[in-house]
Amino acid sequence: MIEFNLLICTVGGSPEPLVRSLLKWRPARVLFVPSAQTLTQVDAVLRAYAEHTGAPLRPGEYEICPVSNAEGLEECLSVIRRFDQEVARWISRGADYRVVADFTAGTKCMTAALVLQSRRWSCRYSYVGGASRSKEGIGVVETGSERVVHWANPWEALGYQAIEDACLLFDQQAFVPAVRLLDAARKATDNGAVKRSLSTFHQLCEGYGLWDRFQHKDAAQRIDSVLKNAADIQAMLGPSRFDQVIEVIKKNKEILQLLVDQPRSSAMVSDLLANAGRRRAEARYDDGVARLYRAVEALAQLALAERHGVQGTDDVTLESVPEPLRHKWASRADGEKLRLGLQDSFELLDAFGDEVGQKFKSAGLRDPQQSPLTARNQSILAHGFQPVSDQVFEKLWKAAMELGGFAEHDLPIFPSLTR
Repeated sequence: MIEFNLLICTVGGSPEPLVRSLLKWRPARVLFVPSAQTLTQVDAVLRAYAEHTGAPLRPGEYEICPVSNAEGLEECLSVIRRFDQEVARWISRGADYRVVADFTAGTKCMTAALVLQSRRWSCRYSYVGGASRSKEGIGVVETGSERVVHWANPWEALGYQAIEDACLLFDQQAFVPAVRLLDAARKATDNGAVKRSLSTFHQLCEGYGLWDRFQHKDAAQRIDSVLKNAADIQAMLGPSRFDQVIEVIKKNKEILQLLVDQPRSSAMVSDLLANAGRRRAEARYDDGVARLYRAVEALAQLALAERHGVQGTDDVTLESVPEPLRHKWASRADGEKLRLGLQDSFELLDAFGDEVGQKFKSAGLRDPQQSPLTARNQSILAHGFQPVSDQVFEKLWKAAMELGGFAEHDLPIFPSLTR
């Protein structure tokens, strides 16, 4: 198979290593990164390569991209970062198009910058060493003894880059993109240990993504698998962060099991509030308020069921409603049955003398002009055309937390993988 190599190389004070690298890779295109002091070496490399092959690189087949400060890591990174798009375009042409990063020559900052930036590329690394060196083996490679050493990008081969990126996505609550990234990396590797690590991280991201979508049973299964295979992610996270993450996951597993076993419970309200908090972190206030609204409604439904024997707000008997509220609602009953909305539920609790009903009223949530519940009803995701503001979210968040008697440390917290 013919390969079309894009060679990216830093340039030092001697042309021989780069000539050897070009002869090894026979690149279709070269990006030279010299300093101001080594700029003239590029011409020497091109001439020597042409003499060896009889086929000089033509204009368009190479580009010279000098760094103005070869001792400044930021400047070197700034130049090499510009190659990202060209690398992506080159690789996108097909499996025959490869990228090689040669970090043999140049200043330490130049070579460090190339290695750092190329971590994100699908590339091979190349380094020109030698069979013999000056100064009794500790000096520079002696001319004529050069040999090319090359290997795959270890960050790609070991799955490090995919896992690093997935961890960042996880902490941003972008669970679906993290799962897709890990799935692609898992399919691309043949290394069994790497595949296991990627699979366990995949289950971790998938599990918390399912939880974030209220699919608690499936989430519990994935997270249980993560705990069983925890050793597969230890090396990637490091010992201290691993211990912290696993401790959080164990607590989360207990909460998930409670949500599976007792879906109609205060744990579900706590989960709705935590979910709303994650939407707040993303500035998705309409989504957050929808969850807060449901949490407030669930608080009323639980109070009615647990303390007053009203098992469902969609099928309430008129007879179970105390006076004078029964008389007030009699005209709207369907026979002897009533269907209650959120405001009705808290009004019924208040009629029962329940503390939650009284707290709802004292919090101003029954006020049709001031209640943040009214703003929710007018939002784009409910019945109106206005987005919910952060002020409305915070007002309803505070009211919901106080209504349920929750503190923020009571809510389930997802682990952080990067800090």
